[in-house]
Amino acid sequence: MTPQEMLEQMIDKATLDFLQIAKDEEDGDYSDAMQSMERTEASGFVDGLSAAYHIIYDKEYISSVALDEQSSVTVDNLLTLL
Repeated sequence: MTPQEMLEQMIDKATLDFLQIAKDEEDGDYSDAMQSMERTEASGFVDGLSAAYHIIYDKEYISSVALDEQSSVTVDNLLTLL
């Protein structure tokens, strides 16, 4: 695995973490301040990794991960994440 692929996987995992936290926050009617803080932290981590990727490789990486309707992970172009 190349360093570029490793960074792409890190971005994908961070994006999944962010999406899960955001979904949990939405499901809880935004009533938990800690989830809001976790979401903000996860968003910043994704942004930081994406900025590093852009600086190093001089191109933008758009993560292709998403949560499906049942909250399980779907991953395009990624063999393993967890």
